[in-house]
Amino acid sequence: MDEVETVLGYRVLAIVGLSRNPEKDSYRVAQFLKSRGYRILPINPNAEEILGEKSYPTLKDLPEDLKASIEVVDIFKRSEDVLPVVQEALEIHRKYGRLKAIWMQEGVVNVEAAEEAKKAGLIVIMDRCMTVSYTH
Repeated sequence: MDEVETVLGYRVLAIVGLSRNPEKDSYRVAQFLKSRGYRILPINPNAEEILGEKSYPTLKDLPEDLKASIEVVDIFKRSEDVLPVVQEALEIHRKYGRLKAIWMQEGVVNVEAAEEAKKAGLIVIMDRCMTVSYTH
């Protein structure tokens, strides 16, 4: 089993940068994953709720029980904005140990953030769409 298959086997995803706009890729990907039984935790400071799930401004703002349940942080942000997100994710990883992977969506590449996550023992997928990977 390769790393992509491994990560797709995890079921609890914090989706950072999840848009409320049904036209946006992040919304369509989250909707698809939710329809396949994934638990999605929307992270968007400008939304109260997305796809019927309570949205949180940042990973740090998640309640402790949800932080402890995250297996994958899926990032829809500009590449230059990824490092702080990964650093928040690593804090959660150190505290709870359940987080297994960082997934940067298609077009999102941050080598420095990827290296930090890999050093912490996480799987890192960069510049790939989770939906496309799921369906192929």
